[in-house]
Amino acid sequence: MRRSKQFIGMPVISLQEGQQIGTVRGLVVDPEKKAVAALIIEQKGWFKEQKYIPFARVHCVGENVITVDRSSNAERAVKLPDIVRLVKERVGITGARIVTENGALLGQVDEYYVDLVAGDIVGLEFSGGFLDSVMQGRAFLDTAHVRTIGKEVIVAANEALSNVVKMEGGLSETMRHLRQSTSQAWDATRQKTRELGEAISGSWEKVRRSRTLDEENCTCDRHQRHYGPNGQSKDEQPPEQPRE
Repeated sequence: MRRSKQFIGMPVISLQEGQQIGTVRGLVVDPEKKAVAALIIEQKGWFKEQKYIPFARVHCVGENVITVDRSSNAERAVKLPDIVRLVKERVGITGARIVTENGALLGQVDEYYVDLVAGDIVGLEFSGGFLDSVMQGRAFLDTAHVRTIGKEVIVAANEALSNVVKMEGGLSETMRHLRQSTSQAWDATRQKTRELGEAISGSWEKVRRSRTLDEENCTCDRHQRHYGPNGQSKDEQPPEQPRE
């Protein structure tokens, strides 16, 4: 997959003619299919003409260039009415707010990722909103948890809240893993979450209770408590002082 912005400026080469037919100026999004429907191509020359290449006609999206079988794969808008309709809808994804079904604002989309073979939009990169209340930086949401892509708002399923992936320093950490951090950090996270208001707090508490129940029902050693002679959980006992 590749970030949408990385497509911009890529040269488009015709394999049959062996020449560059233009460069990518933008992407046309099909919100219902959650996919890139076409590439917007700006042709070379004095009389620059904007054409479109349906993504299904793309031969390959390479590291440096995009190839098509022949230059005729790029057509004017008048010959592609379905693409024109999508262009007029002006659904760009970037800048849209992500809101869950129960009213929690997750953040605003900074970027989206495209599958290089089928053109499917596979994930959203976002920041702000709920994310700023629990951690700093950016996060990733798989579009499998997205219900609707609109002009200004993207509606995500309620379970999206527990499937957000933190993106920082090349490492990924899911929100459910953040839940298992130190109790002090978790208390601070809950305190910040309350500041978002009743709607977001309610949705987060629902997810938190669900995560806790899953851990209580889990039989793996990581989630089992081991009790010492004083009746305290070994996880709660203070560290043993070194002997002199």
